[in-house]
Amino acid sequence: MRRATAVAEPRRRARHRTAAACLAAAWCAGALPAQTPTVRATVAAAAARSGVPGIAWWCRTLPQRADWPAARDPALPFAVQIGADGLRVLGDGLPLPRDVVAAGTVALGGSEVLWFACRSDGSEDWWLGLDTAAPAAWREQLRALGADVLDEPRQLDAAVVTGHLAGALAEGDPRAELLRLGAAACGQVAWNAWRTPTHLRVRGRSEGGLLLPAALLWLAHDGGHRTVPPLALRAFAARDGDRAEAARQSVRAPGPGTEAALLALLHADDQVAFAAVDALRRLGASAALPQIVGAAGPEAPWTSLAAADALRALWQNADPAVQRSTRAAVQRCASVAVRAVDLDAIAGAAVSPRPAEAAADAAAARLRLLVVLALTAIGLHGLWLRERSRRNAAAV
Repeated sequence: MRRATAVAEPRRRARHRTAAACLAAAWCAGALPAQTPTVRATVAAAAARSGVPGIAWWCRTLPQRADWPAARDPALPFAVQIGADGLRVLGDGLPLPRDVVAAGTVALGGSEVLWFACRSDGSEDWWLGLDTAAPAAWREQLRALGADVLDEPRQLDAAVVTGHLAGALAEGDPRAELLRLGAAACGQVAWNAWRTPTHLRVRGRSEGGLLLPAALLWLAHDGGHRTVPPLALRAFAARDGDRAEAARQSVRAPGPGTEAALLALLHADDQVAFAAVDALRRLGASAALPQIVGAAGPEAPWTSLAAADALRALWQNADPAVQRSTRAAVQRCASVAVRAVDLDAIAGAAVSPRPAEAAADAAAARLRLLVVLALTAIGLHGLWLRERSRRNAAAV
């Protein structure tokens, strides 16, 4: 699995494209960083945008902007330039192929570094120069998301990523509506990246293409709180096998929010919840036993098996209040595996703090009794032999 060194910067610029466009208010509020890339794009007519809800939503917001020409019908094709100075409508733009909704370039420092084309089904292609340098902050963020890999399909939920990165946004913040509505309109984002002799290629799909969710992620990252641990963020946002893997890896470097993140993952699908229960067991989270038992059930067979193992491993370390709550949860649980765990037997085994020594004492007592019985048998046998000899002598 190779790491992509150029994906981060395209994302930063790509996101600038829709981030800049769809985030018009953010520019006006001065929310964008200084070195903003310049995006030039042509967008198709409204009829062609209907298959890409995210872009259609963005286009519906444009007439609300002060810099949108009053005489311009937003339902018609248009070309825009988005940069540090805001948004400018450049006219009708170049003719687009029938199945293309938006296409254009991203420039940085006067040089074009990314070319993109979004089709009417939400699929989008990026072409990036091989010498494109990624900022350190974005390389770090992409690594945290596991989004910098090459030749490996990935899938993330745009709303979950932006929500966790941005955190709570105050009313009136120009990013609030954008991040909430825009990310929801994009939905899940799937992509794959690979290297060719001439370019770094990215191909993916969402309800908003690739640039729009990348732009939202950029805004959320630069203006948000970013307090979610990387593994927890991957576990929350991933919609592929990386989600359960992130839950498993959280045991290696647990942090203040690790247990809370794992508890939230108990509500995920069976495979992810199974990984979360196993991680909680390995962390020794006995206080989480009621929630662990509550996640088990016939519809979650793997989670149920892990919950039964967690009961056996953590029960003795749970405090009385947790044990009472856990017993109640077991009584309500429909999982056969969980209800088969004999909590009383586990509790009985835990009564003696030194069970091995108690067993050794019992074995010693049995051994002493056997010695006494053996000595008694030998004495009686001796007496019997003496009496027999006397009787034989008297008879002669």
